[in-house]
Amino acid sequence: MLYTLKGNLIGVKCDDHFMPLANTTVRLYRSRANVEEATVLVAAQAKETFQLIDEKGIKAKEKQLLAETKTDESGNYIFQIDGDKSKYKGEAVEFDIHYAEIPDYGQEDTSKPKNFKPFQATLNVIQPKWRETNNGLEASWHYRISNRIWCRILSILDIWVICGILTNCETQQALSGIEVQAMDDDIISDDLLGTALTDANGHFCIYYRSKDFKKTFLSPLINVETPLFPWGNGPDIYFKFAFAGTVFSEEPPSRARQADRENVGNCFCVRLCLKDQPDGGNGTEPVGYFFAIGELRRYNSILNINPANGKTIGKPTASWNDLAFYNNLALVGAITEKLNGQPMEYKFQYTELANPTDPVPGAPGAWTDVIPSQIANTVIGYGWRLTPLFEYEDIAINAIGSQIPVSFNGNWIEVPQSGTLPMGYNLVLNNNGPLIKLISTTIANTPVDMGGLVPGNSTTTINPLQENRYFSLRMVKREAGNSASEVVAGVSRALAVFNTKYLNVPQRGSWLPTTNSNELGVASIDLEELATAGGCSTISDSLTVKYTAANPNLGGVSLGMTGPGGPHNFAPIVFPSPGEEAHGTSAYTGDVTALPNCSYEVRLNAELKLTNGESQHDGIWDRVLFCK
Repeated sequence: MLYTLKGNLIGVKCDDHFMPLANTTVRLYRSRANVEEATVLVAAQAKETFQLIDEKGIKAKEKQLLAETKTDESGNYIFQIDGDKSKYKGEAVEFDIHYAEIPDYGQEDTSKPKNFKPFQATLNVIQPKWRETNNGLEASWHYRISNRIWCRILSILDIWVICGILTNCETQQALSGIEVQAMDDDIISDDLLGTALTDANGHFCIYYRSKDFKKTFLSPLINVETPLFPWGNGPDIYFKFAFAGTVFSEEPPSRARQADRENVGNCFCVRLCLKDQPDGGNGTEPVGYFFAIGELRRYNSILNINPANGKTIGKPTASWNDLAFYNNLALVGAITEKLNGQPMEYKFQYTELANPTDPVPGAPGAWTDVIPSQIANTVIGYGWRLTPLFEYEDIAINAIGSQIPVSFNGNWIEVPQSGTLPMGYNLVLNNNGPLIKLISTTIANTPVDMGGLVPGNSTTTINPLQENRYFSLRMVKREAGNSASEVVAGVSRALAVFNTKYLNVPQRGSWLPTTNSNELGVASIDLEELATAGGCSTISDSLTVKYTAANPNLGGVSLGMTGPGGPHNFAPIVFPSPGEEAHGTSAYTGDVTALPNCSYEVRLNAELKLTNGESQHDGIWDRVLFCK
């Protein structure tokens, strides 16, 4: 008789983090207990049957070995036992995992720790529930190894793991695509233990080995966690957070000396959160750094940008979310006079991505400088003096009026220096304000012609539906004139940007036909009765609106009517392409013949889900007047 046992093995690292036992040797043994004892063991809890076995114990079990196999990448296994050959009749078995080598469970380094010797662990004693099939008897056994037991096994393998979840501190929304860097705070030098990207649920796991935190000035000859005689033997953990290769936030190293982070074990579970408004790391204010878009709404350039579509996300005010960007954008951050003791200068760059999910490039050649003409008037600080009255004057890029102008070195913005301002002004620079106001129409502004569109029809009868474009922005700073000192100082996720002007959009229907070429979308209506009988015709017994509204960030669309009587309502708006276009006809739901003889206005309102970082676009509209 052929017996087939199949299943899956998973180790529990933390409550919501699991590790498949990939490429692991598993063994099945005939139970050494008698029938009565085996029955008790099968019913026992895992902690009562779990057993670590050394080489001597492994050798002692050799004669009871029924089968051996290896799990796949997902932790799946299949045993096959020839019952006739092994004299097995379906009784209880011991299920062991065997380690003669160090498997790659995510740590990549599979070198054996010092004094490592082969061992195995009895996970449980099981009585398979065999069922008949065309190929003999089959059973399944899926098993999750508890956190306590699994971490004990990992410790023998010298596999250390940090698992956690990263969220927005204010909204508790999961943050995806963030590189979490685990650091070991040490007296001699801080060690980078490892990094991991957060997934769509904000989860991450970082794997490392003990030698990664036992480095000293004598490494690799001597590795020991410093100080040389600690009370514990684990690392002291703090975290840094990066995007596109640039650290944008970090905990102070002193965080590692708090009780919950000091001398952590080989399985460490943590919940982390980041604020929209960064503190620059180490508990200080931001220094020479770009981190937000908009002076009022302050969308964090990473945390408040949805990696799936480039739109805003994660703000407590719901109406501030799910918006694309348009028009002039204040790029907010901080600047200082000096970098490495030398006068500082900075610039912004942009790169266009085909899709918001594409990786942000790191190569300098992939980025284009923002040139002076692409920057609107931007106040980056002010000068002040006592004469004896308090006087001040704004310091601005592309200054206007009496503002103190900022100089350019090519595309580099030269940070004003103390003692150089006119009239003896003292210098104050933005530490949490706009660094430039980017005229985004200079990087994304391709008009589309809607001439010939008939209200009620889709805009695709004239041109395809328009799409957002996607740009990542970054700040680069350096010592004045020293290209070797250039460093990226803040980068954004891919932002959805839309500045497309719709040209020759028909408006006012048949009543007072005209066109509009100055909006970022289509809002166009007509009345079917006027389109048939003429713009000056009166309406008597029917009222049907033909409407078209379009924009790739289209929000709510509504029809309303003002005039005597009422309330006035119309059939629901139809969205053949939700979030992009609404078009069709909508009939008045009341009795048209009962309307008083008078003039009326029918109005179409369309919400555009666009923001400049300060407020939302006012929306677009069209109207038609008629007489009853």
